[in-house]
Amino acid sequence: MTLQRARWADVFGHAEFRTLFAAGVLSVAGDQLARVALSVLVFDRTESAGLTALTYALTYVPDLLFGPLLAGIADRFPRRRVMIVTDLARAVLVAAMAIQALPLVVVALLLVAVQGFGSPFNAARGATLPVVLPGDHYVLGKAANDMVVQFSQVPGFGTGGVVVAAVGASGGLLLDAATFLLSALLIGIGTATPGARATQ
Repeated sequence: MTLQRARWADVFGHAEFRTLFAAGVLSVAGDQLARVALSVLVFDRTESAGLTALTYALTYVPDLLFGPLLAGIADRFPRRRVMIVTDLARAVLVAAMAIQALPLVVVALLLVAVQGFGSPFNAARGATLPVVLPGDHYVLGKAANDMVVQFSQVPGFGTGGVVVAAVGASGGLLLDAATFLLSALLIGIGTATPGARATQ
């Protein structure tokens, strides 16, 4: 007797995975939108290509310096709670960044904090996937998540540029905050099942 290999339809048939996948898409989209919006914001205020590039580079500093330390939070607290709290924290911080009166130094510090909260969120979501997806379903589920991250690298910036051109840098940041709020709502509603509770 041969075992049937997992299919994409099987993977996305898991309600909790659909929720976590959607939350991941929103998180990635929000990160890309924030990078574009902040780059435009800094350039508008300073007209300095160097400072704009520095601001963009700051988005990667937390992952390089603090990622392993902050990711450990997902192992010390309930993972579902970690995802919701970090999403809400990022929503508040990004919304604060949209305040035009804030000095750029404060905006840069908020940016580092926003990216820092991404590490425990990603770690908690990644650790939840094997619980939600049994067997080889997990392999396809992880592949789907990886494809979203890779796909966002180029099209994500283009889409972010279109959005920022339409609503402005501050509007783009507020939309980014909305993506984190929606992600927290999805996780709060869509993972309240025995599979999610098993990780707590």
